[in-house]
Amino acid sequence: MVLSVCLELSSEYSTFSSGADFEQCYQKAIKPLLSFLYAHPKFKMTLGFSGSQLEFFSDSHPEVLQLLSHLTGRAQVEILGGGYYSPIFPLLFPSDRSGQIEKMNAAVRSMTGKRPRGMSLFASVWDSSLVSTIHSCGIEYVHLSGSLISSSKRTYLPLIASELGKSIKILPVFNDLKPAEGESGADWETRVTKAVKGGTFPVLTLSFTPDEMGPFMDSPVFSYLSELSEKDEGGIRLSVPQEYLKSARDFTAAYIPAGMDWSIAQWARKPFIKSEGKSSFSLTIYDFLNTYSSCRKLYERMMYISMLIAQTHGGDKIRKKAACEKLWEAQRGENYVNLTLGLPADASFRQSAYRSLNEAERLLRECKPFKESLTCYDYNGDGLNEYIFQMEQYNAVVSCTGGLISNFNIMRSGGDYAANLWRMEQFDGEQDNFQRGLFVEHLLDAEQLKKYVSSGTVDTGIFSRVRFEEKKFNARRKEIHLEGRTEFSALNLPVSLRKNYIAFSGGFSVQYILKNEGPLPLKAQFVAELNLCKELLSAVLIENGNRKEISAGTGYRTSGGVSLVQITDSADKTLFVVEPNEAGGFACSDIAFRRPAADGEVRETSHTLAAALYWPVDLAAGMEMEKTLNFSIIPTRIKSSRNTNKKS
Repeated sequence: MVLSVCLELSSEYSTFSSGADFEQCYQKAIKPLLSFLYAHPKFKMTLGFSGSQLEFFSDSHPEVLQLLSHLTGRAQVEILGGGYYSPIFPLLFPSDRSGQIEKMNAAVRSMTGKRPRGMSLFASVWDSSLVSTIHSCGIEYVHLSGSLISSSKRTYLPLIASELGKSIKILPVFNDLKPAEGESGADWETRVTKAVKGGTFPVLTLSFTPDEMGPFMDSPVFSYLSELSEKDEGGIRLSVPQEYLKSARDFTAAYIPAGMDWSIAQWARKPFIKSEGKSSFSLTIYDFLNTYSSCRKLYERMMYISMLIAQTHGGDKIRKKAACEKLWEAQRGENYVNLTLGLPADASFRQSAYRSLNEAERLLRECKPFKESLTCYDYNGDGLNEYIFQMEQYNAVVSCTGGLISNFNIMRSGGDYAANLWRMEQFDGEQDNFQRGLFVEHLLDAEQLKKYVSSGTVDTGIFSRVRFEEKKFNARRKEIHLEGRTEFSALNLPVSLRKNYIAFSGGFSVQYILKNEGPLPLKAQFVAELNLCKELLSAVLIENGNRKEISAGTGYRTSGGVSLVQITDSADKTLFVVEPNEAGGFACSDIAFRRPAADGEVRETSHTLAAALYWPVDLAAGMEMEKTLNFSIIPTRIKSSRNTNKKS
């Protein structure tokens, strides 16, 4: 028996890294490896890069591309393809899947001279529906984590996966057979030979990240393999996938259900809790999204933009193509998953994706004359309709759960201002029991209000968790009326809240009508809360006719007299102005959310400014009160440019 070993340097290195990080990766792992391969022509290896890495080489180290062209020309190195921006393929429309693969194929061919025949998947996120797309793009085989392969199919032979009459070959990557630290070459050969257990022409594929490649090159096993490659004899032979598959005659037919690498799947059952063992059912990327709502919200926004692009016909084709490119940039797998930890990506990655998606929507609006609209459909797949406002300055989604704005994107500014996290006891010391967004309402008694203004914690805010029902929908006037009903306090006093959104190009007018539906008097505090997900937001109040400034990162509270609130996002030059029809109390605080970061340490990963206006409620049986908030968006960047034009 001769065991073919295919060694791979994977591309799973953050495509969001700065040039300095790419340079460090190049100096630390890629440059030494390429120098070694050039000096040892018989040592064969497979290399995988992201599109961003190839761009970096083209700009900063063109000699790398010349060397890769030379190494592939002498059949020593094989370059893998894949998605240009390392996306999570099952989450994409078929057109985006094939577009990203073809873009990567074209880049590899133009830079190295050979078209890739194989590809890898981000974190081995797999679905059988990918077979058709991969086959149609001219890809012949895929590297897939061995954790997705059932023990009955672990034959160390290539697998054949078929779907709708098309098939591709799959080379499982069994990283559990990587050399252990300090393990000798002979001991490693004995271990893998025993694991393979015979076979006519078996193959073992091992994948190394750039961080792992340096230690591997210094290991005894690497020296041992180098010696074997020079002698070209023994029970192990180094190969590349295309060379092996040309001579392979034994394949194992297999159906591989949807799944992903266990390093990520183990976190997909419960938020931030690692599963101890595998279940009989594979965990998929959708399980991951359903567990981590912050990633799910980004996916929903991405699918919305994909739908807009698919429905845009005619108009400016150049702008549509640019919008598609921005969409692909936002589809990077690192926006969803931190590969180092297997946990959700940092909030900064998601916000970068939101910015790309906002830019894509802006470009689409410029393809053809834009018309403001209000539509209603199941935006997030929860079985209920959401309300989507496409206005001149923003895009907003209103959810029936809490009647709040769950997505709020400014077209010419930053990311999603409503992409808030929620506080978790294990990380933040407090536990939120409601979704944070814009226009969240609470009905509190005196003690609950005291706790709320001091810590932002709500034990039972009732309306923030009520499911509102549609009472009126007027697409022409951009107006929706919602109503929520619940019970207040231990007396179970029935109350209702009518919540009316009226949208205009630069913001909203939100009208509240709170009614005491019970036979007893209602005494409470009504709170309307705005949560803006962004760091370094400052505020200015008009309190009892006086101006009060609140610096970024600090809190403030007052029991009454606030008639205007101005919140400033200095980074993106945007002002939010909140003006109630009646002065009320005010409380704001900067909430820092702590989560495991890229290095594994728990630290602050995102911030939210929670700002709330509140008023006393004293209603007799059957009586109601009305409050209105006018919320305006003022993009100061555009304003200043217009002023400059006037002066000139």
